[in-house]
Amino acid sequence: MNNDHTSIRPAIATREEWLVTAADHLRDGLFARNGLAVPPVKVSCSWPGGGSARKRIGECWPTTFSAAKINEIFISPALGDAVKALDVLVHELAHAVDDCASGHKKAFVQAARAVGLEGKPTATHAGPVLLVALQGLAAILGPYPHSTLNLAGRKKQTTRMIKIECDDCGGVYRTTRQWIDQADALTCPFCQSDHVRVEEK
Repeated sequence: MNNDHTSIRPAIATREEWLVTAADHLRDGLFARNGLAVPPVKVSCSWPGGGSARKRIGECWPTTFSAAKINEIFISPALGDAVKALDVLVHELAHAVDDCASGHKKAFVQAARAVGLEGKPTATHAGPVLLVALQGLAAILGPYPHSTLNLAGRKKQTTRMIKIECDDCGGVYRTTRQWIDQADALTCPFCQSDHVRVEEK
């Protein structure tokens, strides 16, 4: 995979530029070689909007939610390791392939496996071949210009019932902070969509 890195410049000043450069390379290299077309995306380092900030480390939003009609990807600021950030980015780009239509179901799983992701569809990790490729890409991109944002000192809600709303069907339900933090991912109990928003106050 090293031959694909020659056009990437070594010094990148901002984390968003680093992530966008990585996404462009992964789209034109890894995904294209496996017959997967990734549309243009916007990538930011930010807390994902659906689910617990302590658990959810990446998110891809479908074009229907974007005024720019583009997939919006968020990589959690809790991640400071370059290779892990790339690992999560690959997962989110796999969602962008079908504009998030399949959630974590068959089409997403096929795309994820094709590019080398392993494990549960809701919590994938790079397999050995992909891991080596991401290590090579990280070396060319240079240091990820971001320092981990730690939530360890943030006070948790304990007993308040927290409102969760589905952006796809509009369904609303409530649960406790404990169950939100324990979940790998939150899905709507009515339509099984994973595009849900947690009401944080």
